[in-house]
Amino acid sequence: MDKILQDRIQLNLDGLEPTKDRAMVDLWAEGFRKGGIPVRAFFGGDHLPAFGENRLTGEEIKTLLFGSRITGIDPISGYQWWLDRTKNGKFTWRGTGPIASDTGNSWNEGDAICARYEKRFGGLEVCATVFRNPAGTYGKKDEYFYCSDLGFSPFSLVK
Repeated sequence: MDKILQDRIQLNLDGLEPTKDRAMVDLWAEGFRKGGIPVRAFFGGDHLPAFGENRLTGEEIKTLLFGSRITGIDPISGYQWWLDRTKNGKFTWRGTGPIASDTGNSWNEGDAICARYEKRFGGLEVCATVFRNPAGTYGKKDEYFYCSDLGFSPFSLVK
């Protein structure tokens, strides 16, 4: 099967996961497997642990991410990225690709974090929920992950 098609199907499966119904997520994953579509083993399992008990509150997000440096590895490209965020929400992002660095502003909105980059994503506002990954490790840079309309993005705090 075409790699791009597999990635799109995987992202669609991952997009199902901010749900309370674990059985439904497992059912979709099993259906993909039976149809011959491989479900990649992200985060130590078949799919993301994006369930209520792993979701951070707005206050937990603020404590974790504001005034910190995080890094992650993009699950599709395999490239590492870094984001330095001040206590007031201003940030600098560094990675690879056509826009290898960018700046912007971020803020809490309920139990989500929102950001507006100067260049990336066309300067549009992007909001994400944040989850703990119980199976994540610092070595794999996946102790937490964002879940937004753009997909998911695993990350860890820089130690």
